[in-house]
Amino acid sequence: MLLRLLFYTFNYSAFADASAGQTFLAFIYGLRFDIAAITIINAPFILSSIFPWGNTLNPVYQRVLKVWFILTNAPFIALALVDVEFFKFIGKRSSNEVATITADIADQLGQLMQNYWFVVLGFIFIVYLFAKVYPTLRQPYTFQKNIMLRAMRLLFVAALAVLAIRGGWQLKPLRVSHAFILEPASLGHLSLNSPFTFIKGIGKVQLEQKNYFPDQQSLLAAMAFDPTKYSQQDGEQLKENVVIIILESFAAEYVGALNNGKGYTPFLDSMATQGVLFNNAFANGRKSIEALPSVLSGIPSLMQDPYITSTYQANKIHGIGTVLQEAGYNTAFFHGAANGTMGFNNYSKLAGIQEYYGLDEYPSEKRAKDFDGLWGIFDEPYLQYVATKLNDSDKPFFATLFTLSSHQPYTVPAKYKGRFPQGELEIHESIGYADHALREFFKTASKQPWYNNTLFILTADHTQKSLDPAYQNELGYYRVPLLLFHPGKRLQSINPEQIAQHTDILPTIVDYLNINTNKVLPFGKSLLNSTTTGNAILFNGNSYLLVQQNAVTELTLDDQVRFYTFPDFVPTSSPAPASEQQLKAYVQYFRSGMVNNRLYLE
Repeated sequence: MLLRLLFYTFNYSAFADASAGQTFLAFIYGLRFDIAAITIINAPFILSSIFPWGNTLNPVYQRVLKVWFILTNAPFIALALVDVEFFKFIGKRSSNEVATITADIADQLGQLMQNYWFVVLGFIFIVYLFAKVYPTLRQPYTFQKNIMLRAMRLLFVAALAVLAIRGGWQLKPLRVSHAFILEPASLGHLSLNSPFTFIKGIGKVQLEQKNYFPDQQSLLAAMAFDPTKYSQQDGEQLKENVVIIILESFAAEYVGALNNGKGYTPFLDSMATQGVLFNNAFANGRKSIEALPSVLSGIPSLMQDPYITSTYQANKIHGIGTVLQEAGYNTAFFHGAANGTMGFNNYSKLAGIQEYYGLDEYPSEKRAKDFDGLWGIFDEPYLQYVATKLNDSDKPFFATLFTLSSHQPYTVPAKYKGRFPQGELEIHESIGYADHALREFFKTASKQPWYNNTLFILTADHTQKSLDPAYQNELGYYRVPLLLFHPGKRLQSINPEQIAQHTDILPTIVDYLNINTNKVLPFGKSLLNSTTTGNAILFNGNSYLLVQQNAVTELTLDDQVRFYTFPDFVPTSSPAPASEQQLKAYVQYFRSGMVNNRLYLE
């Protein structure tokens, strides 16, 4: 806590927007991360101190433990002190990137000592105090000889240690993103401590920066990105509501409107006749946990770890919630699963969304009846809850709704067994049920006063099992529906044949509402432009893919480039030099932005 106070003092400007009360809460909330870090670091010491056998109070043994204790904790104290200054450069607490710059530190040790001598003196002073306050064994000493009692004590302390390391009883163990629940979000860095972020970064993949382009100007030109496009829009802001519906596992293969009527989504198919359904839409990842950063923040999944659990999860990001809050919107996220599932509650906060509604917020008197037995609330009752709950939101509002019934094990309520087509895959029946729940949602929503003044965006988080060979290739694995629908107007001048992706959703909303902002990343574009052919950027774990109508460009991790036809993904010898440069620009921008915590051109 003293190191946190020191960190706060030296970096006050980063937290100046927070009130005294908010700052105090950040300090108190930080205890959770302190306890976890201290317990992880000192677990061997704790075990050795209360081992059930032998005389653990022997003076020689105790002196060894004292030295061990100091030597174990000293490096982490040093790390916390280094971050007092290093934070100014990277804008976040240190993670495992520290281990990758040890050679640079050794090379620059002389000038570092000269410029940051006060950090060294502070380290020596704190370690000295650390040693002085270590308790001294009082003589004469007695120790418990009953091995059974000592074993029980060890088990009890071990249970407490596990609880401390998990950070509580919540669904998922404590991780870095849990710190960012306070407003303003920057206080998350204050609640964290550097030992915790370093430990959580161990084993996480560090991105290697690429240098395909010599400067930012050529990089932006290759991406065809105009950083002023959304920050200098003319005209008055549109005050309409926006609702994003993310359908669990609704692969494009299951949607009849995308497959000549063959599918399991009759209601979604009917909506396609009233809105704009993009025929070539892609998710930017293969998992639910990868969908949220793409949909809500315009961050594609271009690394091995999902952003939400990666070593970069504490980076500075903006989301649609941040943008719309600044434009006067009330924002909310709805997911009927247990709070904490896949870190959705924490990420929605990072994306600037004010309210999170999960299983805990669902009416308690209905919870048992509507529970699916595993994940959360069945789609039909949950979507009905959302349709009426939105009446309580101040207008204009923004809401994201994430469904769950079409998730494995694809449970359908007993009263609907046999009502929907079984299909050939076990997921097909649950897709039919989820589509029915969607129909009932819109039936109820259409009776609400906000309905006709709302833009709806429907998509799927990712694909699922496949039967159709047309979808069984590197492109098919990412193809999802993406639909724009407005009950109060027909959306004109939109090209449904253009290639679309999840990262296009944020800029589309910004463009539609005519909001001036500099918080839009270059990985997506507005879908409202009828002249664009669009593109999608994907990462399959081994290669990056840039999907365009004239070609699909592949860039392997060792910088090999190959080209394929679209949409059948057949290798071709016809080069697409502009596409190759664009893909390399995306990769360089993403990697550099993540490593240096500078994704935004602010």
